[in-house]
Order: sequence, then C-alpha cells, then structure tokens
Amino acid sequence: MTYNVHRCVGPGGRDSIADITSVCKDANADLIALQELDAPQTDQDEGAHHARDLADHLGMELLFCRTFRRGVGYYGHALLSRHVLELKKVTTFASPHVDAEPRGAIWARATFGSTTLDVISTHLGVHRDERSLQSRELMGNEWLGSPELSRPHLLCGDMNAVPHASRTYRRFTTRLRDAQRALAGHGPRPTFPSRLPLIRLDHVFVSEDLDVLSVNVPWNARSRRASDHLPLIVDLEHVSTSLRG
Repeated sequence: MTYNVHRCVGPGGRDSIADITSVCKDANADLIALQELDAPQTDQDEGAHHARDLADHLGMELLFCRTFRRGVGYYGHALLSRHVLELKKVTTFASPHVDAEPRGAIWARATFGSTTLDVISTHLGVHRDERSLQSRELMGNEWLGSPELSRPHLLCGDMNAVPHASRTYRRFTTRLRDAQRALAGHGPRPTFPSRLPLIRLDHVFVSEDLDVLSVNVPWNARSRRASDHLPLIVDLEHVSTSLRG
C-alpha cells in the first residue's frame, strides 16, 4: 500500500489520524509506504508522531525517513511492515529550487519467511526539472541500478507524475512495470484529488518476477475525508509467496 496522508489532515482541515488508521487497517497490507508525516525530534518530545502512532495501532515495524525540520520536529515519509524490515539506504535529494520542499527516498528489505522483497519508497518534487533529477538518481547505480538490489523489488510512492505525459514515469517504466497496467482487465484508477479523483500521481512499479494479482484504490466516505490522496493497494505474488502492499 502506498498512501500520501497529507500530514493526517483531511481536505476539510480536520485532524484525520483516526480515519487514516482505519483506512490502513481495512487494507490489511503487509507493507505500507506513507508520505507526508510529522514526527517529533525524539520520542520524549511533545507533538504529533504520526508514523509511530500508526505503526503502534497497526502492530507494524517502522522505518522513518526525515526530509526536513518542521518546528521542533521532523517531516518525512515512512515504511511500515508486518515482517522483518531492514534499512538499506536513505537519502534527501538535492533540488535546483532553493524554495522547494525537500524530498527523499528510503530503501528497505522486508523478509517474508524465506523470501525477501526490496522496497524503495519515495516522494518526488512538484517541479518537472527536480523530478527529472530525482528520478535519474533513483535509476542510478546507488538505487535501482545497484548491484546490492535484490529481486524481487518494487518502487512506490507519490511520484507527482502522471503516466505517459511525464518523463519521470516513462523513465521508471524502462526498468519496472506499472502495477496498475500490469493487471490484465484492470483499468488504471486515479488517486488524486481524493474527493473527485482525476489523475494518477501515486504509483507502484514492480520487477518482472512479481505478478500483480489485484489492484484497489478505495474511494468511500472515509478515504475521501482522510487525505487529499487516495491509497493505492496492490496484491503481489512471487513464486509461492503472496504479498499485499
């Protein structure tokens, strides 16, 4: 599951942590990539710690990627897992725009019994040129081109990139498959904005050795008020292991 939770603030400006938690529980995912989360500097500090609270409520392991300081805490994105989760790499991207919100990526390895799955989660910039730089870095030898990247693997997150019209999207599909398009008989569903979804900004890209079993973009009263994005949930299978994320 990949989900931009908009700082757990719904489109109406109200706190939506309860709705976000319910949406995640309903998904029952093995892996959840979340974007736009607040966290205090330490667990002892006051302030919202959305990533930790969600992980605790869901009974999942947590890795948090700090992208910049916000007040006395941090802002970033996270990976949650029901299985063993090993951090491999984390980064904050450089940007050609001095006023651009910092963006980052996190690479982790999840272990499902005897099977491992490498997951790269990211949240790319809103400017075309910064997305281009960020996607080229992700395609490079330190990330998707790394000899340390195991198979199977996937890339997911809020790419701020629409299919076909975006160079970033096309760049990723030279190496990975768009999960929504890989499912036979499935018409890709938009994820933004949540109240009236029109475009696909959130994506899961998978390696060739992962079969896509199903795709779901929940659109209901709760998901419409929880965030400005809808979650994207993909069921995957590798050999005899089924993964939901």
